[in-house]
Amino acid sequence: MENRYVFREVLSEIKDAADAAGNVITKEEIRERLKELPLTEEHFQMIYKYLEEQGVRVPDDAKEAEELPKEQEELSLSIYLEELKRLIEESDVDENELLRDVMEKKPQARERLIEWYLPLICQMADEYDGGEILAEDLIQEGNIGLLLAMDTLDTFDSPAACQAHLLNCVNQAMEDAIHANEETKKSNEGIVSRVNHLNEAIHNLEEELEHKVSVDELSAYLEMPAAEIEDVLRMSGDQIEIEKNR
Repeated sequence: MENRYVFREVLSEIKDAADAAGNVITKEEIRERLKELPLTEEHFQMIYKYLEEQGVRVPDDAKEAEELPKEQEELSLSIYLEELKRLIEESDVDENELLRDVMEKKPQARERLIEWYLPLICQMADEYDGGEILAEDLIQEGNIGLLLAMDTLDTFDSPAACQAHLLNCVNQAMEDAIHANEETKKSNEGIVSRVNHLNEAIHNLEEELEHKVSVDELSAYLEMPAAEIEDVLRMSGDQIEIEKNR
């Protein structure tokens, strides 16, 4: 479980680093960032494939990266969805056969199954009510859930069970991301509320006392521990100024 969250965060950092570098990141850098995780060569190949599907160029090393064109036209989500939809519609591969091949650990089966599921993940992300989370971010979370779920398919005894497991993991990854975003939003709103409350109290007390108030004075006025007031002041950054304790 711990590796799952570490892997998700590191892969997100890799994508962010690629975005900042003009949608380019080398295989050397990817391996360096993931060196602490127990990944196989097959895992790395799937990561490269995933990044390429996201419009990221993945050269072998820095020298090869320098030889790439500096500018690359980014594919929009709608174009990406349409292209994946076209690929799956034109494919004559049967999903159950792919699942059986993965269960039997046939060569290239995992990579082909991931390609098969990409359009579905995009569709799921596009239909999800993710609140403030972009569909692109939900796609990334779904892809991570899929990649991690692939490692346990050989423990199931039927294609139907494998399919249910994959879809459940993709759904769970997206729901976890939405929940985490909501919790962060609530936390931020709580901080803003506490800062505003303290700021209002300072304003009222300063009008009453006709001087800048101290933490001790605020503590007595609000019946709030001084340590708690100092915590809120730290959260506010430079937004609130008060007198040092007398």
